[in-house]
Amino acid sequence: MGKAERRFSTKMVAFAVTMSAIANVLGLLSIPAGPMKIHFMQLPMILTGLAAGPLAGGFVGFVGALVMAFTTPMGLNPYVPFGNAILGSLTGLFYSRLRKMKGPPVVGQLISVLGAFVVQAPYTYVTDVYLMFMPPPAVMWILIALFLEDLMSVLICHFILYRVDVEKIL
Repeated sequence: MGKAERRFSTKMVAFAVTMSAIANVLGLLSIPAGPMKIHFMQLPMILTGLAAGPLAGGFVGFVGALVMAFTTPMGLNPYVPFGNAILGSLTGLFYSRLRKMKGPPVVGQLISVLGAFVVQAPYTYVTDVYLMFMPPPAVMWILIALFLEDLMSVLICHFILYRVDVEKIL
């Protein structure tokens, strides 16, 4: 099966929809950590971006953040799904370029997620501060939490991808 057929196969669609559902459930669960809450909503987005590419990663990022968009402390934040679509799609895009990099795969995975975060962070800051009128210190705490969540998520994803050949399944 070619790359184009695999991208839109029934298995790929089922995988993306399942990951979106898991992301929405994980968005409701959080762990208090001082002034911020840690959640693992990004885990399915990053996993999908790394395993299935930028299109599926962006889809899971957008659809998987819909519940979070409605449950933020500030009420509705319609910019959350777009920020997570950036994370999922750019993780997939960067990793598609770094996949063949020499060395342990976790290095390429970390670089991909950190690269996506570097693009997502200004988007999040601008939308939260200037469009949602959140105080800048609160947004900085959100960005710190996102950074930590992304790092933890990519390490968990690496463990999953090391144990399970998701690409072969899809």
